[in-house]
Amino acid sequence: MSAIVEVSGVYKTYRGEGEQVAALQDIHLTVQQGEFVAIMGPSGSGKSTLLHLLGGLDRPDRGQIVIAGTDLTKLNETQLALFRRDHIGFVFQFFNLIANLSVADNVELPGLLGVRSSAEVTRRRAELLGILGISEKARALPGQLSGGQRQRAAIARALINTPALLLGDEPTGNLDSKSGAEVAQLFRQLHQAGQTIIIVTHDPQLASAYADRIVRIADGRLSFQQDSASIPPTASASGA
Repeated sequence: MSAIVEVSGVYKTYRGEGEQVAALQDIHLTVQQGEFVAIMGPSGSGKSTLLHLLGGLDRPDRGQIVIAGTDLTKLNETQLALFRRDHIGFVFQFFNLIANLSVADNVELPGLLGVRSSAEVTRRRAELLGILGISEKARALPGQLSGGQRQRAAIARALINTPALLLGDEPTGNLDSKSGAEVAQLFRQLHQAGQTIIIVTHDPQLASAYADRIVRIADGRLSFQQDSASIPPTASASGA
């Protein structure tokens, strides 16, 4: 098994009210191909900042981030955008679907921006909507879907370009318990099919039941990592 994520000595600061705020300090993290990792920690601990750096949505002040053999810190903005499109899929808490586009168009959009033919993108979209159980919603607008259905559409969009890495920022955080459990099960199925997944979550049951490993972060530093199988599913987490 080879590493698909290698983070070495990463620091990130933001300017607060008149002073610099350290969001991440000396982060070192390796994720193997096909691994499912959950990042947990209190609100403001740096979880989402780390996820955004892994996805190339932001840049570290210092350190190295290598995804699928490519050092993101050495890419210019155009190269970084192309790398994100072709190699990284994102699933967000609030879906981020385009309201006036159909489910089919939302899912196909990232694929049409790539190098695939429109016929291939359409075939892939139909395949994904079938796997995710929302084929009948292809022509619906996002506002006509339930929360769980919208997140399924968002997952299909994230997978349209067959990314090496799937990132989720609180992917069940805006769903009711039933829809959240269904989406969590979809992540399990993707993981079992070989997809590398990293999610930020405040849900200890999701992390312990579905992830291979839990990485805990506090005050911008990784506090410890552990095999999720060793954590009782009823354990509590502090904050989002």
